[in-house]
Amino acid sequence: MSKVLSAVFGIGIAVVVYVTMLLGIQAFYPEPDYDDFCGNEPRYEEPVMLYEGCTDDMTLGECRSQISDREGRDTKMEECHEEYRSAEEDYGRNFFIIASILGTIALVVSFFLLNITSLYITNISAGIACSGIVMILWAFIRGWESTDEKLKFIVGLIIAVIIITLTIMLNKKTEKK
Repeated sequence: MSKVLSAVFGIGIAVVVYVTMLLGIQAFYPEPDYDDFCGNEPRYEEPVMLYEGCTDDMTLGECRSQISDREGRDTKMEECHEEYRSAEEDYGRNFFIIASILGTIALVVSFFLLNITSLYITNISAGIACSGIVMILWAFIRGWESTDEKLKFIVGLIIAVIIITLTIMLNKKTEKK
């Protein structure tokens, strides 16, 4: 029964640490809000036919005036949407970097906790390690589109080296016992 309870606590630690890391990122580095860029305008979509809003009882001048007004508004919407999209890309890239660092820190901390605590308390270390792995995975998912391929490769390589090194150290430690 104690092994089941230990597994449950390990899973609980993983979930709580992961959610706490996500909340920390959101608290100190919030995602861009569409309303900050475009106000309460509806989200930009492809423009519809320009003459669609003109009615049969309008004069040609009124119709052209209405189309001109709409084109100006559409241009404004395109600009605010482009600014928002650019901010989203920057956020995605920065989130990738921040979340990768936090996940890697969690992995390193879990390794050192395993060295400090007794073998009966491995659920703490395992829970923190799981949260770090999930955070790294989420960093890649969230930042995939907006992060440069070379940066993803370099960060992935560094994380892989750290994980492999920690695993080798852990295996050596368990072989001695």
